[in-house]
Amino acid sequence: MSFGDVSARFKKKQEENAPPPPEERNHEEIHLLRARILGVLIRDARLANGMSEAEIATALGVSEDQVRAWELGKNAPSLPQLEILAYYLGIPVSHFWNTKTISTQEQERQVPNQQYNELRDRVIGAMLTVARKEAKLSQEELAKATGLTVEQIAAFELGQQPIPFPELTSLSSAVRKSISYFLEDGNRVGSWLALKEEYQRFTELPEEMRAFVTQPVNQAFIDIAMRLSRLQVHELRAVGENILNITF
Repeated sequence: MSFGDVSARFKKKQEENAPPPPEERNHEEIHLLRARILGVLIRDARLANGMSEAEIATALGVSEDQVRAWELGKNAPSLPQLEILAYYLGIPVSHFWNTKTISTQEQERQVPNQQYNELRDRVIGAMLTVARKEAKLSQEELAKATGLTVEQIAAFELGQQPIPFPELTSLSSAVRKSISYFLEDGNRVGSWLALKEEYQRFTELPEEMRAFVTQPVNQAFIDIAMRLSRLQVHELRAVGENILNITF
């Protein structure tokens, strides 16, 4: 067999194993589909906020027919228009390149209220018992410190009776715990509440710090700071000494 035959066979085998050419994409259909998805998200966000087409049209300086066309996916707003719409509706602009509607997210967040309340009353009661014992208080002493009866304390600790928030404030103070001690943190309700608390603390940071944290390029610096925060004092001291040795 000649070299030319081997080369031809090799070339043929490569052609047989080569992946098929990519199918041509119908960009018009893709754009239409994206416009329809965007329209659903716009309409859903508007209804979730109880806004009319007329109100949206006024806020964006367009006609009601234009808003209706967006929601039907016949055409689509520009990014600046989406930014104003997001600002007006009080939602992140990234919502509009998502695929999940606000109504769907609300349904996912729904919890069975009665079961949740009963379970949380028992958990809070158990936590109160633990806190009371850590504070070395009897039920009688805790009752006296809070102006409650021993029977009420017992019912609270067994989860047989919900603790009204004003009374819980007095109880937490008496057992030397903050209200946050009793907050839920083990399910989606607790996770959502914790996230809201974190967001609130984030908004209270100086503007310069918020800008730094939200820049993806700065994530490495944040990671370093997190690692440093977990070090013991002597380890931090060693790191500082090593930095001084490098810079001097």
